[in-house]
Amino acid sequence: MCAEATQHGAARLAGLVERRERLLNHQSAIRRCDRCVVAGLIVEAWPVFHGDVSARVMIVGQAPALRRSEHPLPYSGASGRVLRGWLARAGFDPDGFYRDFYLTSLTKCFPGAGRSGKGDRPPGAAEIANCRDHLLGELALVQPEVILPLGKLAAGFFIPEARRRPLDDLVGRRFEYGPALVLPLPHPSGVSRWLNLPANRALLDQALDQLNALRREWDL
Repeated sequence: MCAEATQHGAARLAGLVERRERLLNHQSAIRRCDRCVVAGLIVEAWPVFHGDVSARVMIVGQAPALRRSEHPLPYSGASGRVLRGWLARAGFDPDGFYRDFYLTSLTKCFPGAGRSGKGDRPPGAAEIANCRDHLLGELALVQPEVILPLGKLAAGFFIPEARRRPLDDLVGRRFEYGPALVLPLPHPSGVSRWLNLPANRALLDQALDQLNALRREWDL
């Protein structure tokens, strides 16, 4: 293991027990949250996320899917199978998905179906603002070394310029968010057509190669 990876590991051990207790309290508060229901933005509050303070990689989507697709764990449907396949290509243990990663999203509840009837509605600015402190708390307590935002909306939370740039300017590149490295990925939803283009599939390959190299370098 390289010296840099050793330093990363030593830093994470400091205060781990205290941070775990604080994270559990924070997660309990998220589960009790009904801000968006009270504001009339969604019909039902059903927060979905999963993970422990020991996770070194955080995956951040835009919002959970319909409850029956995400119960009891996030990414338990078709999108999750695609995502786990990508992570396996980057060298991660497919059986360690719910053990090794912190899984969350910009908003914690299903936002509703899309207007076209295909796919889910992206969460709006008010919903993202209501959930902002939930995600910031998770980031502060988990302290991930690597953040994998899924799709342009999630990438924009960590990369300000992402809001003005297409996804193909983000995937395959590395960014920084505080001490963490950010590697944007496309959203694994089957509704997305971004991966239909060969050039975009090549960008995904590039991003997974970078993630694989980081996994080996930092012993993730």
